Amino acid sequence: MKNVIIVGYPKSGNTWLTRLTAELINCPVGGFLYSDKKEIAIEGSQRNSEFKVFKSHHQLHEVTEADLKSSKLIYLIRDPRDISVSGRNFFSIQLLSMLNWTRGAILRKMLNLGIKIINHVYRKLAMKRMMNRAILSGNKNINHWCRISWKQHLAPYLQNENVLKVKYESVLKEPVKESKRILDFLGIDKEEQEIKQAIQNQSFSHVKKKFNEQNEIGKANFLRKGKAQQWKTIFSKRENQIFLNSLHKELAGLGYDFD
Repeated sequence: MKNVIIVGYPKSGNTWLTRLTAELINCPVGGFLYSDKKEIAIEGSQRNSEFKVFKSHHQLHEVTEADLKSSKLIYLIRDPRDISVSGRNFFSIQLLSMLNWTRGAILRKMLNLGIKIINHVYRKLAMKRMMNRAILSGNKNINHWCRISWKQHLAPYLQNENVLKVKYESVLKEPVKESKRILDFLGIDKEEQEIKQAIQNQSFSHVKKKFNEQNEIGKANFLRKGKAQQWKTIFSKRENQIFLNSLHKELAGLGYDFD
């Protein structure tokens, strides 16, 4: 069995690219790397293949020596400003779920009195927390996989010539071209029509619709919008400047704009 590992910082689109890669090469998703916990990316158990795809947020030094030698690693890069937007929503939803579980009766009354306002304020605070303590500096209290910064997570993978680097925004903009890059990296040939069908099968709209039809609302909400440059309509000038002060060199080097 040959393993393909799709790795990236949390909220970079790992679930999407993991499923798309498995769809492209017609193999199962094995789950989260080195874990037997239930993983949203898992699907395709009926597919027979010499490959199996795994999702990962691991730092490069956490990948075993055996996998570094025998597995194919693909690192997904996403604009950290959009990671901040996606993370802000995800972690605020997590907190509200926890409140609902621990204080159900009280929370229901609060909802009737204006929990939407409280949630709006929390989301703003969560965004600042996600930016300053996780993406820019690292903070294990946000999430275990956010205990180091985006820059620290990215750098070792960029320097490793055996890792295929894929930009989230490029897959959105030119999915066929980027899918062919992935297939070439894996040494697999596919007809363009097959590639297009795989892309359609794993599109955000298609997968979210399927989750909703199966009444898996949590999974549907997890996928969010799957868009690029959301930070442009959400960031304040101050928030944008914080990122530029910290990551200008990295953003420029990866071809991200500053407008």
